[in-house]
Amino acid sequence: MSAEPARVRLRRRAVRVLPVTPERRVLLLHCVTPAAPEAPFWVTAGGGLEPGEDERAAAVREFWEETSIQLDPDALVGPLYSEEIEFTWAEFDIVQHQTYYLVELEQSDVSFEHLEEVEIPTTLGYRWWSVDELRATTEHVLGNQLAVIAEVLI
Repeated sequence: MSAEPARVRLRRRAVRVLPVTPERRVLLLHCVTPAAPEAPFWVTAGGGLEPGEDERAAAVREFWEETSIQLDPDALVGPLYSEEIEFTWAEFDIVQHQTYYLVELEQSDVSFEHLEEVEIPTTLGYRWWSVDELRATTEHVLGNQLAVIAEVLI
């Protein structure tokens, strides 16, 4: 019987970007975790801060890496909301303090050409959602993400 690989506990700070169009559509990414590729979910773009990086700079960088859309840091509204979440990613048990920022954008195409190597197999697609579509979907939108979207759009 083989031993389970060692788990690594990691604490980090992260930012999430909530892009909203004038028509009140929100961009979400369709993703999976390495441990559960059979369980896709929808989530806002975002990720961890690099050493010495402030939240706005991280939000702009992460959004560009995950969508290929360049943002002006001054266009970010917020912080709107902060929370601490826990999740598993590969061999990591992550405790993440994350802060949300809003940005108003025109609806546009997204490209995944700037994803980090680890994100390529876990990023399945994207969609611009209306509030009505989010209310009606049976697809899994992370609950904490829905709560923030509802606070901003409803």
